[in-house]
Amino acid sequence: MSARARGWNWAAGALAVSILAVGCTQAKKSVPAGIAWNEAFDAGITDAQARHRPVLLDFYTDW
Repeated sequence: MSARARGWNWAAGALAVSILAVGCTQAKKSVPAGIAWNEAFDAGITDAQARHRPVLLDFYTDW
């Protein structure tokens, strides 16, 4: 491999690492102080629709 090709490989690798590092720092969002869980299905759906947020349904059983 020529010195020029090694130089381009090094530059491409450095660029990829830089883009990854910047992307990781930009993707961070502030963490809310706490999650207010709503255990009533109807109230949770109404609240999610009003705030345009997704709904997480967590099912559990002791079978």
